[in-house]
Amino acid sequence: MKKLIGIIGSGNMGDDPFHPSSWSGSSKFFFETCAKFGILESAFGVESPLYIRLPLMIRNYSFNRSRWRWKFYHDALYFKSLTREISKKLTSLKLHADTIQIGGIYNVPMLMKGKCKCYSYHDSNLIQYLESPLYKKGTFSKSTIDKAFRYERDVLQGMDKIFTMSEYLRESFIEDFGISGDKIKTIGTGINLDRIPDVKVKDYEKKNILFIGIDFFRKGGFELLKSFRIIKESIPTARLHIIGPKKLDIPAEYENGVEFHGFLSKNDPNQRKIFEEVIWNSSLFVMPSLYEPFGIAPLEAMINEIPCVLTKNGAFPE
Repeated sequence: MKKLIGIIGSGNMGDDPFHPSSWSGSSKFFFETCAKFGILESAFGVESPLYIRLPLMIRNYSFNRSRWRWKFYHDALYFKSLTREISKKLTSLKLHADTIQIGGIYNVPMLMKGKCKCYSYHDSNLIQYLESPLYKKGTFSKSTIDKAFRYERDVLQGMDKIFTMSEYLRESFIEDFGISGDKIKTIGTGINLDRIPDVKVKDYEKKNILFIGIDFFRKGGFELLKSFRIIKESIPTARLHIIGPKKLDIPAEYENGVEFHGFLSKNDPNQRKIFEEVIWNSSLFVMPSLYEPFGIAPLEAMINEIPCVLTKNGAFPE
């Protein structure tokens, strides 16, 4: 078996495979684990040059920043520009290994033309996003969606093997993209921790609720704030701890009992200490996500002996 060259890229997922924030932290741990088991030759990331990105940003401009971001990062021309950057990298490496890419936005199989095996690893896909409560129907034109769908389908069809985090996603690739089930394998995912916490005697009488998520809106943060206000009426001592967003404007009517800790880096000793203290003193984890590709934060909560309340959709039931 040949070793693998790992590939990741884009401003959305990150352009450094070993950076703690790339692909919500999963890239670093995935590639490090591949290296640990001796199957990774190397890994690299790419981003399109500014002179390519700028016209695409203008082309996809919208007054709504979220809509603008989505249109830009789902533009087939942006996907193709990333593929060109990958081509340059692979040429310089004098490829003698197989490839594994994160997601379906680069067409590495088209570049390789059968010269090596091409694999991909996924937490979600375009169809799952469009069918989620997060997406407002009619936001994007049918032609925009069709182009993005055709591109992703072509990439998937060119793969020798597709790996998914969840069985739910595997079924979506089969039903929504027409990919043969024999080609897709669910391998799950790990928890983004350097070590498994020691088992301790935990006090569940503390009325502390925990939320972890950088994308507060997508992960149902505002729904949680509304629900917590109701909880405070019957349990006055309850506290809601929010970790993840760098900034968060909490409306005055929802501030009572809420402690906002901001973004806490596990690589900073002081911030890690705060993170571990909040985790240890929490009795319940809640994440009512509108759209969740997989959801690693609940796994992290459970490994820290915290039961979870989650939305019953996507991969959460798994």
